[in-house]
Order: sequence, then C-alpha cells, then structure tokens
Amino acid sequence: MNIYLIASAIIAALAIVVIAIVAIVAAKNVKETMASVQTTVTRVETKVNTVADKANGLLDRTNGIADDAEKKLQAFDEFTKTANNLERSTQHLDESFQKVAFEVSNPSEKQQKVMNQASAVTETIARIVYGFKKNKPKGHTIHTKK
Repeated sequence: MNIYLIASAIIAALAIVVIAIVAIVAAKNVKETMASVQTTVTRVETKVNTVADKANGLLDRTNGIADDAEKKLQAFDEFTKTANNLERSTQHLDESFQKVAFEVSNPSEKQQKVMNQASAVTETIARIVYGFKKNKPKGHTIHTKK
C-alpha cells in the first residue's frame, strides 16, 4: 500500500507541476494580451482625441459661420426695413407729384389770374431786356477788375 501512496503522491506532484506550467503559460498569454490591449487602447485614445480636436475645430468654424450668418441676416432685416421705408417715401413723393401736377393743370380762378399776371410781367421784362441788348451800341463794354 505504501507504493500506492507514493505513486499517488508522485502523480499528484506531477499534476501540480503540470497545472503550474499551464498557469504560467496562461499568465504569460494574459500578460501579452494585456500589453496588446494597452497598445490598442492607446491608439484608439489617440485617434479619439484627434477626432475630438477636429470636431471641436469644426464646431468653432460652424459657430463662426452661424454668427456671421446671424449678423448678415440682421443687416438684411435692416436693409428690408429701409427698402420698405423707401418704398413708402417713393409712394408719398409720387402722390405729392400727382397732386402738384393736378393742381398746376387745374388751377383755381384766382391762381389762373395770378399766373396770367406773372406771365405778362415776365414777358414785359423779357422785352425790355431784349430791347436794351438790341439798342446797345457796339464797342461799348463795361470793364471789370479781375
């Protein structure tokens, strides 16, 4: 029976050695896998940081474009308001010109009388001036200082 005990002890010792060897190999494989995972995580982290930086840059550009668009939209709103005011002013001027044209083309009796008198006075002044120029002796000029 002693032989069976010694044989059992040797088999148990060999089993423990085999288990230890398998455990060491497994630990070595786990260590290599951990190193590989660490390298992969580092690369992924670098790429994620690069993508995040580019995304932040794009976000900054997008915000700048949005701000610029907002400013241009506000300027366009002001332009639109100015155009509307100009349109109303133009309509008012047009109405005023039409009113003046109507009043000039259809004067009242009193205005017609004043216009006839003004025409007569203007015609008289023009005849007097023309008469003076016609009767003015040639060679007679008035010299002024320069």
